[in-house]
Amino acid sequence: MLDSNDTPKTDNSQMPMLQPMEFGGILDSALSLYRNNFRLFLAVISIYIVWIGLQEAVVVWLLEMSNTSNLDTLISDVDDLLDDLVYMFCVGVFVVASGEIYLGRRLTFRGTLQRFYSQFPVYLGSSLLFLIPYMILTLDSIEWSLLSGLLTLLSLPFLCVFYVSWIFYGHAVLLEGFTVMEAFGRSRTLVRGTWMRVCSITLAILLLEIGIYYILGGSLGVVFALLGIVQEGSLMEIIGDLLRLKYVDIRPTSLDSLIMYIIYLGWDAFTLPIYAIGVTLLYFDLRIRKEGFDIEMQVRGSQDLM
Repeated sequence: MLDSNDTPKTDNSQMPMLQPMEFGGILDSALSLYRNNFRLFLAVISIYIVWIGLQEAVVVWLLEMSNTSNLDTLISDVDDLLDDLVYMFCVGVFVVASGEIYLGRRLTFRGTLQRFYSQFPVYLGSSLLFLIPYMILTLDSIEWSLLSGLLTLLSLPFLCVFYVSWIFYGHAVLLEGFTVMEAFGRSRTLVRGTWMRVCSITLAILLLEIGIYYILGGSLGVVFALLGIVQEGSLMEIIGDLLRLKYVDIRPTSLDSLIMYIIYLGWDAFTLPIYAIGVTLLYFDLRIRKEGFDIEMQVRGSQDLM
């Protein structure tokens, strides 16, 4: 973990600052920012891994103690909600960190957490609103008929539209100080007129994150299988189980499944900052293109020197 006196900075020569960026520039800058400030992001990643690991251990224990299917379902639903919230909180910390780094400000781990905690109540409320549609579709306690399943399928395009339109709600809260409802309006304003561009770049960032996870996780799975560390199933079954963990909830019930879960959790956390950093750079890119944010910052800098 970083000491409070550490002030990691990004290498400005590796990333264009306060200027519009095209698709490739955003992806390249996101990876450069992550690499140049890895110690800071690693501190947050470590907290995320420990939290999720302890939470999963508690959930497994509760499921073993439970004796009714309804209670099992409730435990799983609460676990899923906590997973989503912890994920959103980590993304929020990464947004604050990458925003400060992008603006060239001095940054400490403690200062990043303090900045996040100052907006935590508003960010929590907006995150819960943002997650409502997703949670309705994924809760185990909600039984879906064929008709409701078809309606859900038909609603996916609309959910996609809303997701992209509201994608910058966290940035509006954490970097600009908007309230819950103002943050969603602010996000729609930034996205308006550029929805397809925002959607395509966001999708590319997600695919980059997923691709890196599959490459690293799959490679390590092969090594563990060949060394005999994981012995259940064939080589392809082991790799398949490891890759499915990103989207399928598999509780660790044996040593082999526990090892695979630890691998998944580590690589999933390792790739998590890529999405947050990339979307933050896209946020600043839109502000520069639409609002002249680069000129605004130059004026502020000139006034500070007077």
